[in-house]
Order: sequence, then C-alpha cells, then structure tokens
Amino acid sequence: MTSASAWAAPLIELLGLAHPPVAIAFGTQPVISSDRSLPAQPAGCCFWEPAQRQSLDTRAADHANCSIGSYTHGLIDMATAASGADTAALISSGWITPADFDLVARLPFRPTSIRYEPLTVATSPEVVLVRLSPSSLMTFQGTCPDLRLATRPQCQIIPLAYSGQIAVSPGCAISRARTGLPAGEMTCALPAAGLPAVIDRLRQAVAADQAAAGYAATDRQRFATLD
Repeated sequence: MTSASAWAAPLIELLGLAHPPVAIAFGTQPVISSDRSLPAQPAGCCFWEPAQRQSLDTRAADHANCSIGSYTHGLIDMATAASGADTAALISSGWITPADFDLVARLPFRPTSIRYEPLTVATSPEVVLVRLSPSSLMTFQGTCPDLRLATRPQCQIIPLAYSGQIAVSPGCAISRARTGLPAGEMTCALPAAGLPAVIDRLRQAVAADQAAAGYAATDRQRFATLD
C-alpha cells in the first residue's frame, strides 16, 4: 500500500463519503504516441466519476470539447479558449462574461498528460477530489476554515488545489448537466501534499462534532416537539 492509498480510507470514514476519492496527476514529459481507445467526452470533468473505478490517462485532445476546461487545465491559452464556439455560446447566454473569464484560475503550466485514478491505487497524486454532502462539507469547513468556495466554472478547483488552496465548488450548470452530479453533492479539491495534516485535523473535528451533537441531542429532549 502506498502512502497515498492509505489516505483514502480515513477520508471516506471521517467525511462519510459515498464515493471513493479520485487522484489527479499531471505529466510534463513528452508522451510517446500509441493506440488509445478512450471514448470522447464533453469535458474533463466527465473523467472524474469514472476515475473512482479505473485509471484514465488523458491528453489535451481528450479535454478539447470544453474550451473553458481546457483553459483551466493549462492546455490552451486565453485567446484560444475565448475564440471557441462553446465559449461564445456561454457568453451569449449570459452564463459567463469576458470579465469573469479573466478571473478563472488555471494551471501555471501546460501538462502533456493528465491521469485520473482511484486514490487507492495512486502513487504520486498532486490533487485529490472528494464528493461532499452538506453534512461532510460542514465537517470539512470546521476543519479547514480557510476552505475556498469557488465560483463557476467548477473545474477551476483543480488549479486552485494545485496552487495549495483547498477549494470546494457547488458545481456549475454546465458540469452538472454533463456529469449528472446529484443536487445534494458537491466536489472538493485538495492539494495532495497537505492531506496528512488535513486528516489529522479531521479526526479532531469529527470527535468535536460528535461530542457537540451528542450534547445537543440530549438537550433537545427537554423541549416539546413542534407539529
């Protein structure tokens, strides 16, 4: 078991996760071309859910159907992203403005490949994704008060986490439509290097929550129930 894979179990237990964490790693070395059978997807966020079960090695072309996602992942520059027909459709709908686009986070380099895989099999993750419920977000926010609530697009939580910021997104209309993310779930991205410290703080936060909830449940019995 790698040190990275050992992080998965405590994250699942402490946060009560319904889905396994996903690890992301960025390649920077030239990729040797080979036959590949990865089906085309509407956007990079569509790799997140399948990566709970399997390892997926992607390249720029696998992200190319979403200009904004390609931009956040450092795969294309601003001018190229802004000129995309899909970007034009989003701007014309009022979903995002050119001014908003200027503020979107992106990776500071261009990866040659991006690997998505279950955290349990990862060896060198750089970013870890977890799907949170409102209850697990409550726990996480108590653990990490500097947790950043990211605006749309959802995928900018990946470059934010790469830069060292724990970021959670309530999702964005595009990503939810493309991935089928349930209304009661949201995605959080964590810098992999900081996970051991986060897990230690989670243990303390969960113990405190349980003690507080136990007190509140007992105290609630003193009061009449409103119909």
